[in-house]
Amino acid sequence: MERYVEIIRDGLTLRGMMHVPDDLSQPVGMVILLHGFCDDRNEINFVHTELSKRLCKDGIASVRFDMNGSGESDGRFEDMTVSSEIKDAEAMLAYVQAQDFVDPHKIALHGTSLGGAVASMVAGRHKDEIKALSMWCPAPDLIYNLREHKTLCGTDVSDIEQIQCADAEGLKMGYAFYQDCFQLDPYKDAARFDKNVNIVHGDQDITASCQCSYKYKEIYQERANLLIVPGAEHRFMSFAYRKARMESAENFLRKELK
Repeated sequence: MERYVEIIRDGLTLRGMMHVPDDLSQPVGMVILLHGFCDDRNEINFVHTELSKRLCKDGIASVRFDMNGSGESDGRFEDMTVSSEIKDAEAMLAYVQAQDFVDPHKIALHGTSLGGAVASMVAGRHKDEIKALSMWCPAPDLIYNLREHKTLCGTDVSDIEQIQCADAEGLKMGYAFYQDCFQLDPYKDAARFDKNVNIVHGDQDITASCQCSYKYKEIYQERANLLIVPGAEHRFMSFAYRKARMESAENFLRKELK
């Protein structure tokens, strides 16, 4: 079953879709899916929609909301920050924990690109509430590069302090996003998470370097499975690349939550 859902976070309505298996004779596992920068709850080429449907057939529930300022959720994109997305994810976690059909010991986070970095940070901050972490091409370097080099996904934004914004694929990234990056250390938060992790990255990714995933592997060590897909770029735009990361995530989440 698929149904539209809403939650309120600090006065903002976050809008999303929940997938619930037909058999609820016992509590089921739940995956919270977090989309990337400039995307929405479906993700590029609908990969989060497909993953949700696959998980539902496996008997695992999932929910995917538009972050504040993205998709159909309230707020303006230019007011969004990584910290505000962390708050969104924490509100999603509280929401699924309140559902009586959800097994509270089987809640996982999955994130793509910046959503992967956010997922890792939330997993670290809520390690006792999260069973497993799945990431596709996680992009913590968006945060580190913006504050250290004034680059945004490879684009020079060295005038950000002067003009108080940056052009993010035609969307206005606000100055607050830049300022917020100085308050964050994604790897430090991520390192607190002490359970199993699955990571998929393409070796031709120039938006989020696959070095990010090597760093996560270094942090999580034997608890992390890292799949580097030869030839794949950030959006995994081929049948074979898409299949590889979809099956890797689905198999991992099925093993952890069933």
